[in-house]
Amino acid sequence: MDFIKIYVLAEDFAGYSSRFWAQHGISFLLELHRGNRVDFILFDTGTHHIPLLNNAHLLRLDLSKVRSIVLSHSHYDHTGGMIGVIKEIKDAKIFAHPDIFKESFAMDDEPRYIGPPANMKEEVLKYGGMWELSREPVEILPGVWTLGELRQEEREEFERMKDTKVFMKKNGKLVPDYMEDEMGLVVNLKEGIVVIGGCSHPGIIGMTRRAIEISGEDNVLAVIGGFHLVNASDERIEKTAKEFLKIGVNDIYTGHCTGLMAECTFYKYFGKKFHKLHAGVVISI
Repeated sequence: MDFIKIYVLAEDFAGYSSRFWAQHGISFLLELHRGNRVDFILFDTGTHHIPLLNNAHLLRLDLSKVRSIVLSHSHYDHTGGMIGVIKEIKDAKIFAHPDIFKESFAMDDEPRYIGPPANMKEEVLKYGGMWELSREPVEILPGVWTLGELRQEEREEFERMKDTKVFMKKNGKLVPDYMEDEMGLVVNLKEGIVVIGGCSHPGIIGMTRRAIEISGEDNVLAVIGGFHLVNASDERIEKTAKEFLKIGVNDIYTGHCTGLMAECTFYKYFGKKFHKLHAGVVISI
């Protein structure tokens, strides 16, 4: 791949004095340049499709050019806009884990549903979407792979979930959900790789190392997405920042579920190489 442009279509933060709409969730449009060819991949769809489509319109993007969609995991803030989006795009392949349709719940005072739209599978098929489900890494385009699942035993020790407040329905019962179905994306450019995550529940360091393994390239130009450190301990946040430095990550672009304390820590370690995501941002690498 020669170069990539990433448009932030959905993010929790809209930015200062912004025309763009914020929402809880993430959605990125990847514009991939290889020679005279340009391909588009949509990564996640936020909670609602309307703010996403509004932001795409403001950026003068034609989503009908999208032929591939990647859903990082099942939670509503990454899949909620899927039905509205596929009505606009039509006839795209949707790459996801086989558990993308699972019913998930957060345990607050009482169970709160946080899974995908109940009719997402059927509605996507109705509008020409084609589900491509795999637990293993899949090469979507030359030099672009999904990361596949990262099981508990495969994760970095400090990123393994010791407990979880998220549950999934299995055989009619709620059981702990360790988010083994979440997968990221890696793009191999001439100078190195770009790693993209949604919430990075399995751990962004483990996901970055998996991206290096899959791509065969250890020069990490950027890691982009939510890192789910919003409720993490100071120790884990510091460890994450130091591991990024050890890996040699050049730039960090983050927001969504990363949390203010983690963002401040990344700024401390990375300075101007830390970038706060917000709706409407365009990243060129």
